[in-house]
Amino acid sequence: MSDSGSELQHRIEELEIRMAHQEYALEQQGEELRLLQQTNARLLRQLQELVDRVQALVDRPAADPAGEPPPPHY
Repeated sequence: MSDSGSELQHRIEELEIRMAHQEYALEQQGEELRLLQQTNARLLRQLQELVDRVQALVDRPAADPAGEPPPPHY
């Protein structure tokens, strides 16, 4: 019975070790997900700023080239 008890104890310890490793891996994945979400939010803000800038350029009327001074080499 002692061998069975020590074998059972060993199996329980192995399961506890596995569970600890899985908890650690899960925490690391959660942290990585949080960082990716922050990066995604930042990139979305930057993309929206670029869209707004491009839209402002599109909406702005084109300047009349006749109103510009000639290049310096003329």
